[in-house]
Amino acid sequence: MIRISELAAVCLCTAAVSAQSSITLPATANPAFELADYELLPFMQPNARVQMFYGASEVGTNPFVATEVSFRYDGPLPQVGAPGPFTIQQLVLKVGVTDVAQPSADFAANLSQPLTEVFNGPWTYMPDPGITFPHGWGDPNGALTWTFTQPVPIALSAGQSLVLDLTMTGNNIANFGFAHAILDGQETTGGAADGSVTNYGAGCAATAGGVAPTATVEGVVAPGAAHTLTGQGFNAQTPVLGLFGTSDALYAGAALPLPLPLPGTACSLLTSAELTKVALADGNGAVGGAALSLSVPASPALNGFALFEQLAGLAPGANAYGVVFSDAAAVTLGAFTAPGHDYYMVGHDADPNAAFANQTRAFGYAMRLGTL
Repeated sequence: MIRISELAAVCLCTAAVSAQSSITLPATANPAFELADYELLPFMQPNARVQMFYGASEVGTNPFVATEVSFRYDGPLPQVGAPGPFTIQQLVLKVGVTDVAQPSADFAANLSQPLTEVFNGPWTYMPDPGITFPHGWGDPNGALTWTFTQPVPIALSAGQSLVLDLTMTGNNIANFGFAHAILDGQETTGGAADGSVTNYGAGCAATAGGVAPTATVEGVVAPGAAHTLTGQGFNAQTPVLGLFGTSDALYAGAALPLPLPLPGTACSLLTSAELTKVALADGNGAVGGAALSLSVPASPALNGFALFEQLAGLAPGANAYGVVFSDAAAVTLGAFTAPGHDYYMVGHDADPNAAFANQTRAFGYAMRLGTL
């Protein structure tokens, strides 16, 4: 005979099990089936950072408590290359909610409040085991499932997004030759489309007959993306000022280009300078990187907007002011259009500590959240 206490225990256990549930994303893409697209970030890279966003229309507005996350590989793909397992020195997962309506390339600006860290440590995972349609959540052997170290209450309102922030350092998959570790997902329309860059004017050399510094622009020039002003031909290990302006015709009441009174040189200011940033030239006189990167907000109001960018470097003895200038770059921003569905990703494919993403995409990772 079953005692009353035993029956109560059975009921309690059954209730606990039944309380376990899940949410699969992106909901509008029918994630029970293999999705149409894929993403190489993060597990095909040695180091990476990815922020994944799913809005209220994907997640819903019913509050829940998240307890784990599972991804799955894209398929069908044959197993190739090294069989694994592969190791990650440190993988950090954070989960939470943001009020930011549309993410951009600026990782920090995408978060309106701190996220909750739910995993931090080394990880071992296996590559794609071969053709499966679709792959199981978290397969193979749970290598793509992370149980959270603490549950995270989630409650979304319209205009908010669920965020999963993943940083990965020291993934050794590249040490063993090629293997598939491509995550399944769905791309929608919209996002940032690249614009154009045209150089103009001329720089001035530090010495008579010398080579003048030059400026280039790298990255995607568009609202919602980030680009970097780079250059070469400066003195090694000297400060270089990046000038970012909105006009090539007028600055502080003076007409541009503005020849500077630097005897013996032909230096000219070629842009206004509403924003300046400082970097240090390397041992070869080249400059660039995060210090001279510019993230543009993801606003259609900035579509086609013109920017003008130039570099000025310290060059003691070159002239009375000890500075030299590069030529300038005229940047015409491309276009940003709102994503067709309420999901997005921003990522960096090499630097887990990057301030700005070098990749933005209207893409939703296939993801299953364990919930209470």
